[in-house]
Amino acid sequence: MNNDFLKNSLNKYNLKPSIKRFLIISILSFTTLYIGTIYFLSRHQAVHEIEELFDAQLAQSSYILLNLLGDSVATIDQNSKHLPVVYYGLNESRVQNKNALLYEKKVAYQIFNSQGKLLIKSGSAPFSVMGKNKEGFSRIDLEVNNTAQQSWRVFSLYDEDWDFWLHVAESEAVRDELARGISAQTLLPGILILPLALLSFIFIVRIGLRPLKELTHNIKCREAKNLTAIELGNSPIEIQPVIVELNDLFERLESAIKREQRLTADAAHELRTPLSVIMIHAQNALKSSSDSERNSALLELEKGVKRVSRLLEQLLTLSKISPDIIPKEILAFYPLCQEAVAQMAPKVLAKHQEISLQCESELQTVELDASAFLLEILIRNLIDNASEYTPKHGEIELIIGMEKGQLTLLVQDSGPGVSQQNLEKLTDRFFREHQQTGSGAGLGLALVNSIVTFHGGSLEFAKSSLGGLKVQAIFPLPLKVNILS
Repeated sequence: MNNDFLKNSLNKYNLKPSIKRFLIISILSFTTLYIGTIYFLSRHQAVHEIEELFDAQLAQSSYILLNLLGDSVATIDQNSKHLPVVYYGLNESRVQNKNALLYEKKVAYQIFNSQGKLLIKSGSAPFSVMGKNKEGFSRIDLEVNNTAQQSWRVFSLYDEDWDFWLHVAESEAVRDELARGISAQTLLPGILILPLALLSFIFIVRIGLRPLKELTHNIKCREAKNLTAIELGNSPIEIQPVIVELNDLFERLESAIKREQRLTADAAHELRTPLSVIMIHAQNALKSSSDSERNSALLELEKGVKRVSRLLEQLLTLSKISPDIIPKEILAFYPLCQEAVAQMAPKVLAKHQEISLQCESELQTVELDASAFLLEILIRNLIDNASEYTPKHGEIELIIGMEKGQLTLLVQDSGPGVSQQNLEKLTDRFFREHQQTGSGAGLGLALVNSIVTFHGGSLEFAKSSLGGLKVQAIFPLPLKVNILS
């Protein structure tokens, strides 16, 4: 219920979270707390110092009174009915400083004999005993001259020569008043400077948050297509991580947009011809006059649909190859190759081709930090590309090896191969040296190259010992490699 009330209050006054408001309130609260702490500490210290000073003064005054009033006690008839003798203080008509009269009323003394009879007292002292018959300091609450009950500090002395007790008392209101005055003088400058400090805090916070406002303005004024890096001169180190992350986000967005644009352009470019061919075959099937012509047209139509389907699959895979989309994991490479070869074997064998996978026993447990999804696509595309250009009874070999501390996958075939001048073009999109032989779109090796690059590796091409093309994918190993000795 309290949370709902707080939320409703915030919504009512539109109090959205604000760094500026938080800093100003926090600094102001801390300053107020600091001033308050200084006040209470100074008051405590002042009370302590005043206690010591006034106690010393009270003791000194007591010894002076003891010496002065000793002779008076000796001359007093302690059996007289006119006791006690009262000594009144200053004459109000003769004293100009009224504060002295006020202070006089807060100081009192008494003299009692050993039998507890009051002999002498000041005009401000009560008739009841103020102290204990024990030398030293004590405290007592008294009502003096029909005033409210007050706390008094008493110092008692005993005169052995004349056998009497002297009690000198001082109202603690004097001490409290002085302590409050000292503390107030300490607190007053802080209170007076608080508004100026608040204005200073607001000014300082505005200057401190200016880079954030500049960053906001920079982003707000950008066009939707502008994904260039943000550059703010002399930006504080606290805001630099935000700028770095924003620039990284812009870079990833730009990369994603380029991939989508490339996918759209590639699809528009490459699908135009296959779709036209599919349309022709469909029209031929509709116009055919015999079952054989219709079946032939439908077979060609099926081939065209399969080609377009494969092309779309490759284009979509190319557009998805990004660290932000596809995660990596530690996986064993050899079992992955076995599974991919087993999947592709029926298609290869249907063309009367031979396929083999070779891997030394110590390399069968080597692990990669990779994406199993992408590696399966890579292996299938290499096998498919080799099978596409290998004639009947040809050979396709997959060899897993280790070279310079990196894992290698070599795929070679006994096909026609590629001329030396065109080896560098094999990773270009839609490049095909043998246009009439294969039925692909020229995206297979471009896709393989993207996958290898995604894993931080490299792709090499050369002439195969079998007579065709040799493709070697090289992968870096993770820091911890599992190799059986």
